[in-house]
Amino acid sequence: MAAHAADLAKGHPGAQHRDNALSKARFEFRWEDQFNLSLDPDTAREYHDETLPSDNAKVAHFCSMCGPHFCSMKITQDVRDYAKSLGMDEDEAIEAGMKEMSETFVEKGADVYLEPEKLNK
Repeated sequence: MAAHAADLAKGHPGAQHRDNALSKARFEFRWEDQFNLSLDPDTAREYHDETLPSDNAKVAHFCSMCGPHFCSMKITQDVRDYAKSLGMDEDEAIEAGMKEMSETFVEKGADVYLEPEKLNK
């Protein structure tokens, strides 16, 4: 890992390309590409399979670290889809979504910790 970081720092040809390809595969949930682009594909698969061993997990759009509801990459894609559905750019959609959630927060009493009966109102 340190050698790869040094290659990036020195501008070694291919190092940035590999990192970019891995980041794109990660964002698109292409697990097999992530494994194959990793510095040690066998260990990457082993680590993944320790927490998500089923074959379905290799096509899942989340990982074991954040799960399906808190995945930053999934949330980013959801924001992009939301923006597209409203004919907005991403920044406008984020602003509109934050305003909407702020209004919901105030409507529910502006409490950080809600009683269970208030959650689904």
